[in-house]
Amino acid sequence: MSIQMGNDEFILYTRKNFKNCHITNDQLGKTIWHWLQENDPTSEIIERGQPCMWGSSEVITSEMTLPKTAAQFQFSITILPQLYAFLGKVGACEIS
Repeated sequence: MSIQMGNDEFILYTRKNFKNCHITNDQLGKTIWHWLQENDPTSEIIERGQPCMWGSSEVITSEMTLPKTAAQFQFSITILPQLYAFLGKVGACEIS
């Protein structure tokens, strides 16, 4: 079974839980996509540059806060717990 989720959701999780994370949104997005590819060979990018639900306000979006747009992925739902564990390591700067 697969699920569709966007990098915006993963970046929001990282920003909310790891306030001192110094990795830019672009770097986070690429890191997450590489992890998905390595952990689910069937994963795919469904759409690139999808506008985020919170809009593009300069007050809440920047390279170190929330993205204006994000890629949407489709991947196996079974790897979701491992993905969030990985985000915890990335957010805590254990992996870059």
